[in-house]
Amino acid sequence: MRLLLQVADVAPPYVLAAHSLGGAYARRFLQLFPDEVAGVVYLDSFAHEEWDIHHTDERLRLKPQPVPGALMVRLITLLSRGLYRKMFAAWPGELRDALIARHLTVDAQRAGALERSNQHQWGEELKGAGPVPGKPAVVLTAPGIDAALRLTMPKRLLQEMTEGKIRMHQAMAASVAHSEHRILAGAKHSTIGTDCPDEVVQAIFDLWRRVR
Repeated sequence: MRLLLQVADVAPPYVLAAHSLGGAYARRFLQLFPDEVAGVVYLDSFAHEEWDIHHTDERLRLKPQPVPGALMVRLITLLSRGLYRKMFAAWPGELRDALIARHLTVDAQRAGALERSNQHQWGEELKGAGPVPGKPAVVLTAPGIDAALRLTMPKRLLQEMTEGKIRMHQAMAASVAHSEHRILAGAKHSTIGTDCPDEVVQAIFDLWRRVR
């Protein structure tokens, strides 16, 4: 990520906007290059080193996730078509079509599955590297449930996961000065950026004005 910013000639300090698993990358970036980060907008992100503290049910603990086989990855790719078309419906046609085409490749779906498979190791890596430097943040929570999770998890467990995520996000914001937690009632995890685009952009601008 740092190399991409350098190649793009984007000078620090940065306001990072991290969605989902990207929260781990942003927090590791903070550990490695604290002077280059002005603040972070967490878009329903995970603080992997804190997840298990706020989720007491063993079924919700971070653990290795098996990577689906080739047939399952192809099925997931096929079933995802409607989700991506809906997600990017309002985007300019040329950009929308390119994004959808990329997401609907077996390679892209397999890469995502591989990335998710070792989340438990990220938490250990973050813990082992010491405290995450405190930088002003806006922590956004999407309380809505993705359709795929509704099909694979009991309703009560989904509720516990959401409650634990809210506690984690509240703690993330409370741990750093000049930070805040916002719940975006109309957003689901995977589509927070397209469910509530105005609120996400507002959070980024609010934080930027605060830290510049």
